[in-house]
Amino acid sequence: MESDNKNSLPPLPAESSALPTLLTYAPEHKQIIKQHWNVTFARQKKMTPMAKRIMALVIDQIRDDDFELRPHYQFKISELAGKSNLAEKTIYNYVEAALRELAKVTWEFQKPRSKDSQDPKDYEWYIRNLLDTTKDERVGYKNGIVTVLLNPQLAPYFIQIAHYSKFQVESYMHLKSWYSMRFFEILSAFRDTGEWVVGLDEYRQLMDCWEQKDNYDRVKKDKKGNPVMKHPTTKDLINYTVAEPMSELAGTSLAFDYEPIYEQGGGRRGRPKIIALSFKLRHVISDIIPAEWFERPDEAKAITALRKWKVSDRNIARYLYAIGGEAIHKLIYGWQIKENSDKKIDDRAKYCNAVFVKLGKEALAREYKEIHDAVVEKLGAKSNP
Repeated sequence: MESDNKNSLPPLPAESSALPTLLTYAPEHKQIIKQHWNVTFARQKKMTPMAKRIMALVIDQIRDDDFELRPHYQFKISELAGKSNLAEKTIYNYVEAALRELAKVTWEFQKPRSKDSQDPKDYEWYIRNLLDTTKDERVGYKNGIVTVLLNPQLAPYFIQIAHYSKFQVESYMHLKSWYSMRFFEILSAFRDTGEWVVGLDEYRQLMDCWEQKDNYDRVKKDKKGNPVMKHPTTKDLINYTVAEPMSELAGTSLAFDYEPIYEQGGGRRGRPKIIALSFKLRHVISDIIPAEWFERPDEAKAITALRKWKVSDRNIARYLYAIGGEAIHKLIYGWQIKENSDKKIDDRAKYCNAVFVKLGKEALAREYKEIHDAVVEKLGAKSNP
């Protein structure tokens, strides 16, 4: 009989181990995650931040020109230790728990009945595990190396995706709560418009605060026959899901404010019912340089200089303030020296944009970490793995 005790089975012989003791390839982290739009806006079960970090370090390795998933993905546990305040010895326990958690994650797919059909046979539903634990290669860790195998049947959600939200790994990895990570993922999809308006029911589903179900996927009911909700009152829902992300993202490029949207009319007495929420980013990332920048001498001078070096308006709009005037001055001075040397820049547009974007992303990541560390120090907060 199978036991519930995970330690009840005898250890496998050493020679049968299929976990590598060294990295089998050199992981390249592009520091940007592209997450399929359907995954970002799917109903996700709440999980530990450590599990989300592990998936981030896996997805971060998938290249834009990949046509299939790797047989396995690897990274060093020390990379996770550096994103939390946990000692490397302690972190092994959390990594083990997170991998066990990810091994239980399933994605469900369904084809709903057509409107004209009441035949149950016209309904299709199936389920797939996120990780692949069927191969000789194993999901686990050894000698400080974590190995993860993604289910190849889910490749369309990771490879060559056309509709995706995009966010930076460095900032994401330092977040302490699952709710903050969900806000980071979702708000990243609205950087250009600056506002996310969501109905209350949809918001509940995205934050895993929807109808609670039993092991048979049946909705639990209270004594009055109403569905049991997590954080059932709207006040509790907002308090438990919004306050932490607002605090963690404050001062970053995804800092936001929110306001409730009330039901109009309906003949209700007292305060109207909240039917939706509006989340507005304080800093909208635009591909167009704001007109007021040209009216300020320092900004106008920097823009003119960068344009001479073929830096695109899109990149200037996104990273000018993050990099700062002094760093931009040093950057342009370096380009001038290079241009006058034997190593002349062959393609200004390609070279200068690449350097400028790299510097901009590093500045944004550094800005977030400084704010994060200051908040942790001020509150005396303990890191939540």
